[in-house]
Amino acid sequence: MNNAPYKLLSLLTLILVWSGTWLSAGEPQEPKISPYMLFTYLKDTDSHKILQVKMTNITQTGEVPLPGLLISFYNDESLLGTAITNEKGDAFYTIDSEYHLIKGEDGSWPFRAVFDGDTLAEEASGELSITDVNLEMTLSEVEGRKSVILTAKLPSEKDTLPVTGEEIGIYVPRMFSLLPVSTGILGDDGTIELIFPDNLPGDSTGNLTVIGRFNDHFLFGTVEKREIMPWGISVVKPPPVYRSLWSTLAPKWMIVTLAIMLLGVWGHYTFVIISLIRIKRDSLKNKKK
Repeated sequence: MNNAPYKLLSLLTLILVWSGTWLSAGEPQEPKISPYMLFTYLKDTDSHKILQVKMTNITQTGEVPLPGLLISFYNDESLLGTAITNEKGDAFYTIDSEYHLIKGEDGSWPFRAVFDGDTLAEEASGELSITDVNLEMTLSEVEGRKSVILTAKLPSEKDTLPVTGEEIGIYVPRMFSLLPVSTGILGDDGTIELIFPDNLPGDSTGNLTVIGRFNDHFLFGTVEKREIMPWGISVVKPPPVYRSLWSTLAPKWMIVTLAIMLLGVWGHYTFVIISLIRIKRDSLKNKKK
């Protein structure tokens, strides 16, 4: 029996399989996104400890948020929990107040945020070393002089220790960020008094939010206290704009006149078109006769 045709068929099959494998291996694959992770810590006005991550893809046109990414948060090697980035690329994890955080050799809390990567993005991670601090804020007003007293202390096993020589500030919220109002350096007792200005706009009743804050401190992260006070200038709505030749609202007589003129122009156009159609119809009738 002649096996040559079968050998030839087997050889062609092997060549086709090898060619397909080579072509698929040679096809360019879509490169994965190399995400940028911004890892920060916040201790808010209610003393909640919040770990925050922002995931973005830095392109030639700017930063693009990366939603739907699973972020794992660790204290040392212990998993605290996970969170998924929202449409802005932000993920938040609030540490349980009953959880006993592990401290490093220097007494700070070591935190890690980890993204393990997926089919579209490469892995990314960030680390923080946070020293706990307690911040207190006292607001007072004497004879029209508004002052903010900030006190920062480090908790310890026996007693609290004052935070000295560190910069701290007062802020008020604005549309997209916080407006710095005043800053200063904490004294030897961990306290500073800052004067609050009188010319800041508030809401319709003059209320605004006063924020005492360590802003992204290299040891403490962001630690803040907030309180609403009637220390702003009442924002009054601007008066209505009257109709006039020099305003954005034209007088009614001018609008009516313009409308009549335009109606007359378009009426003439319509009359001409109808007249042309009638003339054409009459000419066709005359030809048939």
